[in-house]
Amino acid sequence: MLLEPVSGATLGAVVPPDGYLNKVADICDKNEILLIADEVTSGMGRTGRNFAVDHWGVTPDIIVTAKGLSSGYAPLGAVIVSPKVVEVVAYGSGAFLQGFTYSSHPITLAAGRAVLNYMTRNGLVQAADSDHLGSIASVLKAGLKDLKSDVIGDVRGLGLMWAVEFVADRESKAPFPPEVNFSNLVAQAAVDRGLLVQPMQVCAGSDCGDHILITPPAIISQEQIAWACDQLSASIEDATAQLR
Repeated sequence: MLLEPVSGATLGAVVPPDGYLNKVADICDKNEILLIADEVTSGMGRTGRNFAVDHWGVTPDIIVTAKGLSSGYAPLGAVIVSPKVVEVVAYGSGAFLQGFTYSSHPITLAAGRAVLNYMTRNGLVQAADSDHLGSIASVLKAGLKDLKSDVIGDVRGLGLMWAVEFVADRESKAPFPPEVNFSNLVAQAAVDRGLLVQPMQVCAGSDCGDHILITPPAIISQEQIAWACDQLSASIEDATAQLR
């Protein structure tokens, strides 16, 4: 069973209800199914915990992670396995045969180690906790929740991983037609103002739907967040005006 504890770009920072992941983990455990958490985006402190599963006290059999592991300074990913998985290999064949040309690359690993040390020294995981009053993530959460527009259908997320969903009608939550490509209109307007956001169109199981993903670094300042939210608000207005 492979899942994202908090969805990334495809669904736009959808946070599961309390108890959901726990139930999934329980079903997997009872049926001897390996539970694999894809924390490539949500891991390494992005949601205000070392890994997003920590919010619900779930321990997967395997975690895959990357991105924040080296903060983008060098390409680096990791597979983290539980003692249960280690024991199967250790008391089975005793060997785990795998290979990749650049595994354990010293420069990449040095970058990853430097990033992890910096995160620890500067409390960046705590800074990314959006439920902690006064954290930089709570400032971002408040700023995004304050966005006002008739085309905003939802603002959702956790930590420093948020999405703004756009709708043609707020009451019915009807999406814009695909050909409008509204999320891209917002993203382009934001770029014109010096702001980068990630536009996405079409959600799973649907042929339409628009949202943008917002994932700033934990070192962002309150002033930068205020500026970014102002620019995003104006960008949404610019995109809306193009439909008139």
